[in-house]
Amino acid sequence: MANNIKRIYIGAICNRDLEVLEQLKKFLLKNYNIVILDLLKDSNSFDIKYFKRMLKKYPISFLIVKLTTQKLNEEIYKSVKEITPNIQILNSLKSIQICESRKETFKLITQKCKKLNIPKTYFSSKEAFKTCMNGGRIIVKLDDHNIPDLSKNDRIIGIASNTNELMEIMKDYNEKDLFFQEYLGGFDIIYKVYVIGRWMVSITSHNRIQDNDNLSPLELIHIRVPIEKQFKSRIKRLGRKFGMSVFGLDYILTAEGPYIIDINDFPSFRSIPEAISLISDQIYNMILLREQYYQTLAKVKVK
Repeated sequence: MANNIKRIYIGAICNRDLEVLEQLKKFLLKNYNIVILDLLKDSNSFDIKYFKRMLKKYPISFLIVKLTTQKLNEEIYKSVKEITPNIQILNSLKSIQICESRKETFKLITQKCKKLNIPKTYFSSKEAFKTCMNGGRIIVKLDDHNIPDLSKNDRIIGIASNTNELMEIMKDYNEKDLFFQEYLGGFDIIYKVYVIGRWMVSITSHNRIQDNDNLSPLELIHIRVPIEKQFKSRIKRLGRKFGMSVFGLDYILTAEGPYIIDINDFPSFRSIPEAISLISDQIYNMILLREQYYQTLAKVKVK
């Protein structure tokens, strides 16, 4: 199949879940004659000269950006905006930046996706303390989302039932580095949704806050579950508002319905065996649609 398709070059600015990237490289080259080029010389630095040199050497028409949360990202975002403003990106730069911060993520949901249920979010410790004083429980997490070399469990700082507990949890941290949210209680099962274009699937996953050391291999199996039609429609709307075509989210089921508790731009897809094929199809279709659009535009201008 790939032999009948012209070679296409896309750039990768990626330093997390690199095993997914390697699988995509193989699948896209074999099936679509698409070559993925690494635009980062190494995972902990960004060389703008190397970036410009690669763009000059190859006709790159598409970008995949998948980053851990760190300071060098600001330089990457600035360079991509200034140097490649017209190159298509799998997920918008804005969505990638927003998903680095839990505060910004839930702020956007509050503003743009009001029909989705989320735990109440507190944007200052003052608001969180007030809730604790009135009998509410607060879960405290690190605000940074994809922190390199830090397990997901360690990103959860603690759960406070009163102001003393909240002060104890916060004592070793700067407030600006923390994220405060209403704690809805213990749930054994977390549901994960994976979205690739119009395709969507939901699986079960055990709650990381609970003690899962004694779970059997059978209990750790991810089971696929149906997604209610209205909830599915709202998830798709969330993707459009963020500017993401490939993303994931976590939710819990409560008596009031599903509550979203986390969002991830371009998750690992480890439990979704067909993901590499679907993401590859999505990338190719996005490139093809853009090319067809410009061809149509050119014909209109000639007329």
